[in-house]
Amino acid sequence: MTTLSGNAGQQSTHRLVCVGTSAVEGTDLPDGDDACKVLDRQPNLLEYEPAETSEDCEGVSQANIADVFGEINGTSVRTSFRRDNECNVKTWKKLESLLGTVQEK
Repeated sequence: MTTLSGNAGQQSTHRLVCVGTSAVEGTDLPDGDDACKVLDRQPNLLEYEPAETSEDCEGVSQANIADVFGEINGTSVRTSFRRDNECNVKTWKKLESLLGTVQEK
């Protein structure tokens, strides 16, 4: 997973390897066990489609993007998460242990 903040001024890449609900060797994600638990309970969160900014999803000034790729339960995954509106921020918060905590301004 790669996370970009701002104008890609800050970039970090982490690896998560889960066996069930536990992070195992090869993981360098700070909240690996928590991320494995979330993905075990709700793997469909990785089927995320970003919400467009509209009157239902008011825009926010947070230029964070997380690109998640790999495999979960034998299925390839590649998706991106954004924090550009209230709806996308809510989804990010559900996956905070995987995507990382962002200091809101």
